[in-house]
Amino acid sequence: MKKVLALAFLASFLATPAFAGETFVRNENSWSDSVTNTDLKLDSKTYSDRNEKYSSWADKVYIDGSIDATKGYDGASTISYNEFTVHTAGADLYGKYSETNSTTVGGTIKTKTNAYTDAHETTAGIR
Repeated sequence: MKKVLALAFLASFLATPAFAGETFVRNENSWSDSVTNTDLKLDSKTYSDRNEKYSSWADKVYIDGSIDATKGYDGASTISYNEFTVHTAGADLYGKYSETNSTTVGGTIKTKTNAYTDAHETTAGIR
């Protein structure tokens, strides 16, 4: 049992990195390299068709002048057309509109990104 206890004490004594009042120096280096490549190909096509048809109609009937209807003494009716006219006017509009569009976008976007890092750290002191 004494041997085990002595061995445990000795192991803990050797595992201690530094004793109080000892000096130490720590050096640490790190490097990193990375490369990113991008190859983006574009091929976009857009087609559009537009067709419109329209029709419009207007009609107007109007009357000028006057009509006089009178009864005479003998009971007979008299109708008088004083500059009486009937007018009819109309308008008709038919149409069509067509449009076709085509758009093509193409190309390649290539990128290359390089990243390099190099770091060094030195620490010294007394514990």
